[in-house]
Amino acid sequence: MKNKSLEKKNRELVKKKLSELLLPYGFNKTKPSFYTRFYEDRIEFIHLHKFTFGPAFRVHTLKDEQDFVALNGIEANGYKDEYPINYSFKYHNDIDIDSIYRCAKQILLFVEYEALPWFEIWRKDDNLYNRPESPYKLIKEGLYKEDELDTLSKKLLGNMN
Repeated sequence: MKNKSLEKKNRELVKKKLSELLLPYGFNKTKPSFYTRFYEDRIEFIHLHKFTFGPAFRVHTLKDEQDFVALNGIEANGYKDEYPINYSFKYHNDIDIDSIYRCAKQILLFVEYEALPWFEIWRKDDNLYNRPESPYKLIKEGLYKEDELDTLSKKLLGNMN
């Protein structure tokens, strides 16, 4: 029988370790599964989604699945051939500290090799506002005013500065 309390403990250990690993990149844990860095004109975040079927995560960057996020970003499920690097966001459902660190490091690799370059594309020049494939769709389509979205995003992501 699966030990749900151990799985939950290990999930929290992965998130804690990831928080430490993301600090040098300017990301701070602002909600239980959100790691954010704030810029004057945007919020970049990494979001972990724990799968219900077992000890594994999906990693989101700037997804519009939340009603307060205007940017539609990339994500990874950790399946083979999803990206050039075969990431694995799984950890063991037992007492195995190595699997916790490996999972956090795999998420960090995804951030380093996929998410950070993706964020950088949209920070250059006016790409975010002007490129046709820009993920800045809710504001471009007039669904939100920029100042309304900024206030709501900061509140919901855990920062009201």
